[in-house]
Amino acid sequence: MFKKLLLSSLIASSATFALQAQADVSATVTLVSDYVYNGVSNTDGDPTLQGSVDWFNDAGFYAGVWASGLDEGFYSSAEVEIDYYAGYAGSINDDFGYDVGYAFYTYPGANDAGAELNYGELYGSVTYKESTTAKVQLSDNYSGEIGNSVVVSLSHTISLPEDFSLTLDAAHTKLLDDKAAAYYGSDAGDDSYTNWGVSVAKSVAGFDLSLGYTDNNIEDNYWGDITDARVVLSISRTFE
Repeated sequence: MFKKLLLSSLIASSATFALQAQADVSATVTLVSDYVYNGVSNTDGDPTLQGSVDWFNDAGFYAGVWASGLDEGFYSSAEVEIDYYAGYAGSINDDFGYDVGYAFYTYPGANDAGAELNYGELYGSVTYKESTTAKVQLSDNYSGEIGNSVVVSLSHTISLPEDFSLTLDAAHTKLLDDKAAAYYGSDAGDDSYTNWGVSVAKSVAGFDLSLGYTDNNIEDNYWGDITDARVVLSISRTFE
């Protein structure tokens, strides 16, 4: 399985929660041209709706649920993904913030008798000056019962004129158990891959707009079209 290599980001950085500290609950609805996570399409190039509800308080604790449509052919007949998460976000000083928590990814309706798709994950991130974030995600049984996994990612956002922003991101996913030796390609050593992307974002009349490009180094055609490079457009609205 391929999953969340978080959620565009499912789990917000500590900087994001600082901006929302005035509210106790928020809800976000998003329309995406393609549900892509860590360089891989989860809807096989089709658009879908996504949504989340988040609770947080001024002390830094938060919890939420996030959902998205899926390509049922790739996800063993599951048509939706529902993820649950909880954690704590705070600041070290004026420059550095952090975020630690746990997420559980679920695929209701999946025919997963051969291998359980649901899995849990610990995560932690550090953000520098609300623009550069390094994150680590750890699972002891990655989706499809593949075993231990680690994802390391880095993103950097640059402010542009007219309130535009440019974000550069990259992530490396590594499966740690021998049974995943050829998970991302035909060779015995294909147990990891790297993805990268760039996106431009702007808020207009209460809507957050983003246009991005993403790619990865997974072996050509090994997973089919879902690993092709692609452009993704998203439009979201948050209600507080």
